[in-house]
Amino acid sequence: MSDSVPVELSATEALGLAARARAAARAPQPVPTWYGATFAVGFSLYGLGLGYALWADMSWLAGVLGGVFAAVSGALGAVVTRRGGVARGWTPGLGGPMARWVVLVFAGALAVAAVVGLMGADARGTLGSAGVTAGVLFWLTMVRVNIRIRREAESV
Repeated sequence: MSDSVPVELSATEALGLAARARAAARAPQPVPTWYGATFAVGFSLYGLGLGYALWADMSWLAGVLGGVFAAVSGALGAVVTRRGGVARGWTPGLGGPMARWVVLVFAGALAVAAVVGLMGADARGTLGSAGVTAGVLFWLTMVRVNIRIRREAESV
């Protein structure tokens, strides 16, 4: 038995409390900490593997690696979606920044690949450095997403 005393709320207070509860239930949860780290490793391994495959003239391996990376990425996305993380749905105000951050991940990886390629690296070095760069930038992006979600959750 509980010794709690029932709290009486006015209709306005009850409606306000219900609205805050609905907003909190719909709000995205932070992305799990393992998500960014897992993708950092995945991007790195994919870039290194792709570079090796092209260097060794095994283009079939590039296709296999792409398929495996896509399948693992989809599975991880599904896990985070089911968990109720940010991937559950775009919230107003988060879609634009998220799209910009993803573009910056790929732009950063391409820029590093271009610089490394211009320095004379072969496919292993060029694509490996692009993969590692994409991984690090994706990890930092997920940290940034979590910061933004927490900041917006505090303001609700």
